[in-house]
Amino acid sequence: RSALFVPGSRPERFAKALASGADAVIVDFEDAVEEPLKRQARDNLGAFLCAHPEAQVWVRINAPQHAEHFEDVAFCKAHANVAGVLLPKVESAAQVAVVAATGKAIWPIIESARGLLALAQIAQAPQVERLSFGGLDLALDLNLSSHSRAAEL
Repeated sequence: RSALFVPGSRPERFAKALASGADAVIVDFEDAVEEPLKRQARDNLGAFLCAHPEAQVWVRINAPQHAEHFEDVAFCKAHANVAGVLLPKVESAAQVAVVAATGKAIWPIIESARGLLALAQIAQAPQVERLSFGGLDLALDLNLSSHSRAAEL
């Protein structure tokens, strides 16, 4: 199965991504969108979904700690053609519960030690379809290095 990410700040790419044959198109409101363009990304996707009611997309929203998080959640709830939500930087089942109120499938992204410690509860939270992890952010949080100590010995 394949998933294709497209930045929410690049609306000219939405239709092309949907026509690509990917199993899922994920419109990114988080890492692929510069901070000043976060609201515009939401507006871009909203306009596209209204003009293309047959389109089905997933949305990677901003993390629970981000100022745009609750607006992203409300957006996903308001649009029937948002099939599911990728929830980055999840650290608790309570954070998942906020997004579960959308009624959408959720893919929590585990990116911290706190997320790992709460993994069992996160996995059992309502609407969780599958788990994902952010390897780079998780490695940074765990203070892991990218090179092998064995090679140095």
